[in-house]
Amino acid sequence: MPIISKCQMSGLFAVVLLLTACEQTPPDHRAPVTLPLYTQGDDVKGAIIYREACGQCHQLNAGLNKKGPQLMNIYGAQAAELEDYTYSQGLEQSGWIWDAKTLDPYIADAQKAMPESKMLSNPMPDAKERADVIAYLSTLRAAAPITEAAAQ
Repeated sequence: MPIISKCQMSGLFAVVLLLTACEQTPPDHRAPVTLPLYTQGDDVKGAIIYREACGQCHQLNAGLNKKGPQLMNIYGAQAAELEDYTYSQGLEQSGWIWDAKTLDPYIADAQKAMPESKMLSNPMPDAKERADVIAYLSTLRAAAPITEAAAQ
């Protein structure tokens, strides 16, 4: 192959790479929360507990998963629904909806509630603290992120 053809091929390859790099996959997100706020706990105290006990592994922004999935719009959502996070098989097959009934035992001791869980947090035995965290999680509500395609 003549040298000019190799250069042309390299240039074409570079253009293709640059063009595909412009396409961003929008972050996965959950649908807006439809359940009413959980009022059996104190959401302000729950926010503090969340930062200390959960914030290392969970973000609150779509597309920003850490060790655990982001938790925006988690309250009332189907378990294991984000496409951009890899869940345990047990959680994927659970059929759970994240509400007080499922969140309470899971936050209390994830390994006991779901033996195959990837969540390796310390158990939270205090029922009042769990209620506070659930109240806080129920306040995490945001519209779907706007993507370039949706904005046009």
